[in-house]
Amino acid sequence: TRLDCAAAPGQPAMAEGVPRAGSALPAASMSSLPLAALNVRVRRRLSLFLNVRAPVAADWTVLAEAMDFEYLEIQQLEKYADPTSRLLDDWQRRPGASVGRLLELLAKLGRDDVLMELGPSIGAVGWWWWSLTNTCKARNVISRLSLHSASLQVPIRSD
Repeated sequence: TRLDCAAAPGQPAMAEGVPRAGSALPAASMSSLPLAALNVRVRRRLSLFLNVRAPVAADWTVLAEAMDFEYLEIQQLEKYADPTSRLLDDWQRRPGASVGRLLELLAKLGRDDVLMELGPSIGAVGWWWWSLTNTCKARNVISRLSLHSASLQVPIRSD
């Protein structure tokens, strides 16, 4: 796995490989997972569910209102071929936007179909993001130690 720990703030670092989809996200909360962690495939699937205007299910406009977008902002988003994608892009720049908050809003809006379909994919992204950030933190600690000519001693067990 190749990691780039020096990615721009708010942007996901590049990595090759993703953990097993069945892996659970450790104690790190999905609420702290930035929306930028959602990959293109998950965003496209969200668009397939939410771009469709249906009288029986909350669409992207209802989600936009729940995200505190104003009426005029929502009207501007309607001009795009994929308004859900643009909504997510705009929302991720706002304070409080996170994967956990998105999941909460979808649950509040009764979009259990979306949660059931995309839950495993979002969980895998969450696990990947959590492990990536922890690996980067470890590399940064090792890098700082080497700058000060220090070393990190890790005991090896011989069980």
